[in-house]
Formats: sequence, C-alpha cells, structure tokens
Amino acid sequence: MILKLKLEQLSCFEYSDSLKVVFILNNLHLTLTEFRNESRLLKQANSLVNSGIVRQVYIASLYSNGLEKEQPYSSKIVCNRFDLVSRNWSRSLLVQVVKYFEYCLRVFLFYRNKQIELVNIHSLGLLPLGVFLKVFYRAKLVYDTHELETETDGLIGIRQKLSKFLERRLIRHTDMTLVVSENIATWYANEYSMPRPSVVLNAPHRRELKTNNHFREQLGIRDDQIILLYQGGLAEGRGVSLIIDAMKARVDDTLVAVFMGYGDLEAEIKASAVQHSNIYFYPAVAPQVVLEYTSSADVGIHLIQNTCLNHDYCMPNKLFEYAMAGLPVLVSNMKEMSELVINNGMGAVISDFSPAGINLALDEFLQKDLVHMKANAYHVAVSNAWEVQEQKMLKAYQGLWQ
Repeated sequence: MILKLKLEQLSCFEYSDSLKVVFILNNLHLTLTEFRNESRLLKQANSLVNSGIVRQVYIASLYSNGLEKEQPYSSKIVCNRFDLVSRNWSRSLLVQVVKYFEYCLRVFLFYRNKQIELVNIHSLGLLPLGVFLKVFYRAKLVYDTHELETETDGLIGIRQKLSKFLERRLIRHTDMTLVVSENIATWYANEYSMPRPSVVLNAPHRRELKTNNHFREQLGIRDDQIILLYQGGLAEGRGVSLIIDAMKARVDDTLVAVFMGYGDLEAEIKASAVQHSNIYFYPAVAPQVVLEYTSSADVGIHLIQNTCLNHDYCMPNKLFEYAMAGLPVLVSNMKEMSELVINNGMGAVISDFSPAGINLALDEFLQKDLVHMKANAYHVAVSNAWEVQEQKMLKAYQGLWQ
C-alpha cells in the first residue's frame, strides 16, 4: 500500500466496528514522564491502532529504577524508557538543559530509521523537538496538551514569558492541537488567533454500573461508615491538605476519607492516618483496575485550588472516573468542573475551604438525594465516555489529511 492510496481512502474514513480503513503510519508519542499511569496516552494509542489509522505506536519516555526500559503494551504499542546519563546530575537550570538535549538526541537517534510519519507531543517543553522531528521525518505533528501549561501554578515571571513565547511561535507549525476542556479550547483560539482546537476529554471507557467493597475489606472500614474518596496525585494545590484538615476537625467517624494515589503528600497522609481513625491511605493502582476501586467508595471529592487559570479551566480525569463508578461528587468552585457538576445535578460545589466550611458542605451534601445524584453522575459519565471521545479524536485525525 502506498501513500497515494492512504490519501484516497481518507475521504471515506469512518470508524466503526464494521468499517476500519487501514493507513500505513508509524506513530511516535513523546513524553517527559516515566510513563507509569498515563491512561490518556494509552487510550489514544489503542484507539489509533484499532481504527487502522496507525500500524505501530512507539512511546518515548524517561527511565527510572524498577521500570522496564522497553515495555510492550501490545504487539503494536511499545514504550521505550531512556536511561539518561545525566539523570542523576544536579537540578540546576544548566543541567536541566543538558538533560533535555540528551533526551532529544537519544530519541532522534533511536527512532530515525523507524519510518515515523505521525509525531505526538504531550507537553509544551517538547514542542521544539516535535517541530524538528516533523521536518526531519516529513511527518504530521500533533500537539496534545494535557493542561494549560503556560498558566500553571508556580509558572511566573521570565519562565512564563518564555513559555508563552515558545508556544506562540511554534504552535503554528503543528498540524493539530488537542485539548482537554472547552474553556481551554476557547483560550487557545483567542490567545493565538488559531482555529479552535478539538476537545477530547480525559474520560474512562464505558463501564457497567456496579459496586465493589475493596476498601472496607482491605482497610477494615465499617459498613455503616460513608467512604469519601480522593484519588489521583497527592500533591500541593489539589486540595489534599484541605481534606485532611477537615477530616481531623470532625468529631465522629461516620464519614471516613480514603486517599488513593502517590505523590509528595503521601507521608503526611500516612502520618495523619496513624493519629486519626477517619483517615486512610491506599496506594495507587493500575489504570485498568482503578474503577474497580473507585466503585468501592460512596462519594468522590476533588478540591483543586484556584491558584492559576489552568486549575480554573481543568476537567480532570478523576471527575469522570468518579462518575463512571456512580459516585456523586464534591468539587471546588473552579469554572469548568463546577459547571459540569451543577448543570447535571451530579453533586455539589464547595466555596469555603476552611475545615469548618468543608465539613458544613459535606454534612449538607450527605442529607441530599444521593441516589438521584448517583444516577445523574453515571449518565454524564456514559455520555462522555472514551467511546464518545474516541470518535471526536478520530474525526480530528481524519482532518489532518483533508
């Protein structure tokens, strides 16, 4: 099959179980993570392979002790983790630049004979490498922004100005941009006077509504206790400490909080769990089984704090994971999240982030019709499941060759 045939077939592209158009494309995804739990990238890779758009997906990431340097996820999807010589050097700015260029060089040399025809970058920092590989490989370049990177917490001053300059200059050289929320799509269109990017929500696969009991069985939580679940990154700015403080202030244990994930605040959670009977820690689980654990809780919570525009516009995957497990949710008053929750009657919004304010909101929430909110949450999850997002994504890929 030759490129001419691929382009002719694109005009009749339609992805369904009964029609799969096959293109001869090798696809390279670039990430500056260690590729541990990147469920979004894996879902995209599987969808691209299953649709027939690509025949082979390569994922370039960073190596860390205990991980496989080459990890196949299927016969057509393989992750290569690069063990940088500079990995254990200092974290000074100059050394970080050296590490970046070492990664770029290693990637270029490793994949230069793999006949790459489609390149996906998954962070702003990889835009220069993506543009270079696009030219060298004569490939299409997709910029898949997992967040609003130029407006993140802690990015200020000269670093923010440089990030904005880099994105503004290089985004015009990409062939397609994908974003994770409607407000982020609008921001890109307005900020860079560009066509509005396609929105592909970071939603889980459709799942039958069923409950499990992992937390009660493994953590010794009583049947009469209500389980409030926080799952995801245990880092500052995501409301983890706010929830901990609120749970410490409660006078009974009718409501318990389970924190499932990994990150910098793991030690704080474990220490709090030793001293308070209503706080529990559970380590992160693999993406393919995460919903089995999510459905072991009663209520989901995500109190990301309004420290930057990226947080205000975020639409985190955990919100849809809670909903797919049938959990009503409590969220902070961030624009994108709160609109989804309120407009669909699937939970409540918290504006007072003091321990007393959070506990008042929790107590009022638990007096509401949780059964009705549970049904609404699941309906929202099914309506926005990956099977729906996949169709939007594949339609966007079709436009690459039109």
